[in-house]
Amino acid sequence: MSPTDVVPPKVACVPLTLADHERMPHRYVNVVELPCSAEALFDVFEDEHSWPKWAPGIGRVDWTSPKPYGVGTTRTVTFWGGAQVFEQFSDWERGRLLVFTFLGTSEEIWTRFGERYDVEALGADRCRLTWTVSYDPIGGFGKVHPYIRPVMALNFKMYMWRLRRYCARLPR
Repeated sequence: MSPTDVVPPKVACVPLTLADHERMPHRYVNVVELPCSAEALFDVFEDEHSWPKWAPGIGRVDWTSPKPYGVGTTRTVTFWGGAQVFEQFSDWERGRLLVFTFLGTSEEIWTRFGERYDVEALGADRCRLTWTVSYDPIGGFGKVHPYIRPVMALNFKMYMWRLRRYCARLPR
């Protein structure tokens, strides 16, 4: 299968809007200062090979829309266990804002899921990322979620720690 082949999701998700992030039942916000420019950070986000290096659990990212990426762009993310999520970007302002929502998944995990990346330039080689993850879990994940919520929070913080470390190794 080619990375541009779109596989229909087994479980459809209700798309999130930008405003929905404030109202979701499960919402995590992490803020991190990164040792790279806002433009360099977006280069990292656009690089399908970078995600598995700093985002534990992600095995592969396949862009299913051609460059240049922007509003309406789609991609498929495959996790280590084989689960897939099918994403669409609703907002894309290079160097400032990136927002995507799940259109569907290969497994029953969420009814709605989205991520928002707010980036603030702090100088030539520094930026601040505010990363918001919002979702509504279902199925078995929904049943165990109250017990693993602290683990989810820690996992998301670890993503930011690893992203900071990854960005510190970028060429200046």
